[in-house]
Amino acid sequence: MTAVKTVFHIHTDYSDDGANSPERIVDLARRQGVGCVAITDHDTIEGARAAAQAAGNKPTVIIGEEISTTRGHLIGLFLETHVPPGLSPRQTALAIKDQGGLVVVPHPFNSMFSCGLRRHLSDIIDLIDAVEVHNAQNLSPLPNRRAAALAAGLGRPALVGADIHHGDNLDVCYQMLAPFDGPQEFLASLRTASLARGRHTAAYFARTAWYVLASRTGLWRPAGFGAHCSRRGPRVLPDWAPDPAESAAGPGRRS
Repeated sequence: MTAVKTVFHIHTDYSDDGANSPERIVDLARRQGVGCVAITDHDTIEGARAAAQAAGNKPTVIIGEEISTTRGHLIGLFLETHVPPGLSPRQTALAIKDQGGLVVVPHPFNSMFSCGLRRHLSDIIDLIDAVEVHNAQNLSPLPNRRAAALAAGLGRPALVGADIHHGDNLDVCYQMLAPFDGPQEFLASLRTASLARGRHTAAYFARTAWYVLASRTGLWRPAGFGAHCSRRGPRVLPDWAPDPAESAAGPGRRS
């Protein structure tokens, strides 16, 4: 049985901070031997749909969405319809479940840009299907370690996320999965998957910093970013405060 090289957590230019077109993602996947991609644009599934149309059946495209809840980000996989942003984490997770999708917690302990759920994970413990235990954009190893401990403690399958927004290093992180058909077989395959962890290059982070500076100052928009995204500005306004454990550990322990 041939394992499927699967890349999770991919952004296209349907995300405001993404610069790769869906067609380019498909081309990169084919050239890098990736058999399945999970497209998870911010608050839309249109990029995933465009990738699926471009791919045909090679690679397989999982329709996903990275959803901005009121407390941080959640990812839905195997979606049929768009899940709107601005709901609570629990409302978001239930909306994913209602259409037969999987609830995945991305970068749960990453406080950069207030995108991790952190202490609000307790609101959805019973609804979590899988945990992203390694994110290629995490600058510190601590959030990944804490995410791995969370997955182990909950007994949930683990996966690794490329969280790629630009560039051609699509398979910086991937999993080798037993062939699957649909969400439940995907979860079963994750439990026996081989995970390949990696981190983006210094050049990638430099270009990301350039984009962040441009978007926050509003002075210009880097070419290619968000070419198919009409929305600009912050995606989420969470009730942000450090976790008590993070506060006790001091600023050096923050991710």
